[in-house]
Amino acid sequence: MKVNNHFLTLEAVEKLHRATLKVLKEVGVRFDQDEAVERFKEKGFLVRGRQVFFQEHEIQEALDKVPQKFILSGRTSTDDVQVGEGKTIFAPASGPVYIQRDGKRNTTTAQDYIDLLKIYQTSKEVPVINANMTEPQDLPFEERDVFRLKKCLEMTTKPLMGFTTGKVDSRRCVKMIKEFYNNNKGHYVLGIISPVSPLCYDESMIEGMEVYAQENQPLLIASCSLPGATSPVTIAGSLVTNNAEVLAGVVYSQLLRPGLPVIYGGTTPSCDMRMVSPAIGSPETGLMTYGVRALSAYYGLPCRSGGSLTDANQLDMQAGIESTYTLLSAAMAGIDFVVQSCGIMESFNVLSFEKVIIDEENIRLAKRYVRGFEVTDEKIAYDIIAKVGSQGTYITEDHTFQNFKDDFSPAQLMSKEGFDQWQEKGSPSLVDKAKNIIVKRIEQYREPILSEEQKKYLSQIGGQVNEF
Repeated sequence: MKVNNHFLTLEAVEKLHRATLKVLKEVGVRFDQDEAVERFKEKGFLVRGRQVFFQEHEIQEALDKVPQKFILSGRTSTDDVQVGEGKTIFAPASGPVYIQRDGKRNTTTAQDYIDLLKIYQTSKEVPVINANMTEPQDLPFEERDVFRLKKCLEMTTKPLMGFTTGKVDSRRCVKMIKEFYNNNKGHYVLGIISPVSPLCYDESMIEGMEVYAQENQPLLIASCSLPGATSPVTIAGSLVTNNAEVLAGVVYSQLLRPGLPVIYGGTTPSCDMRMVSPAIGSPETGLMTYGVRALSAYYGLPCRSGGSLTDANQLDMQAGIESTYTLLSAAMAGIDFVVQSCGIMESFNVLSFEKVIIDEENIRLAKRYVRGFEVTDEKIAYDIIAKVGSQGTYITEDHTFQNFKDDFSPAQLMSKEGFDQWQEKGSPSLVDKAKNIIVKRIEQYREPILSEEQKKYLSQIGGQVNEF
């Protein structure tokens, strides 16, 4: 028995699909770039101004070209991850400019960024690195991307998520990674493309798509609308508009490069209608995740959603409840690629060091939960039940030692000891334990070995970034 299902009926999914086709055919999606509009015209799409309209066969032709799985490469083959048709990949945060550390909230510094790289590189639960996990505010704006990319290449070996904002940033990102790896083949950086809801792609995202497609690097196209503001207030209505946005992007990606790997994404949250602001830590966000998984499965595409999301301002019970709802929804739905899986607080505004560690523990527990349990003769263990009989004990049986590690999930961070033992240890809170782990992980981090060519390449990337 595995706990893994998107829970939508085929009838419901097809109803969402048909409504999406109607939106794409009759309402269309705006592409704010002349070259993109011309490309659609050349391929026979109906275009009015910058509004592009899609027929069902045009959408299906594009979907048929997208691979159902692909390998995202790291420094070595042991770092590679398969996206699609496999286990869920949990990825770091993306975008916050604030960090919370030791109970204090500040803008991110370059040193914070370096420490986070050490934590993620040593993580057993997060197999990828996001160059945009947070943005150091103590560096000049024009130097931040180069600094972040250089540090990712220097300090980590895991597959990378890169920058996609415009032609210049995208080209520099892909070029740096390609030259560092000295590799013209393979998929070594994943680009995130975000439509502008409702139903629009701006020029920077279009340019990002074009650069990544030209370099044969995979794309993650994900809508993040605000229900009631930039998409219909209902979950079903938001799913339809988001679906139209993503499918339009998928079609364009295949016009640029047929067969380019694309991840179908959605991270639309709930909305607090009192302030018309995101409410990311909500059951509705989890329900949206099930819809995203159902639609991506219907189209045969790997998918992405959000992860451990909360609107809480501090590491309290609210943060725990909300993060568990949203993370477990992604794990149960079988999402292929979960972004924002560790550390997010304050509706995407803050990345908490301690919450990264706590969310890692939650990921481990979620994995165990969705793995379910086996019902076999060996697991039922009738012979052992008969042998022990009444008033016996199972603690000395070989069956117990052979199976307890598979069936039980031992605590690594949570407190399971009695009160007296806990008090003897100084009554540590969950946050206290997370702080200690952060210190140990940073101390135990060791930089990966670089080739002489890689060292030389990184040393040539000059400017202020060399000070760190």
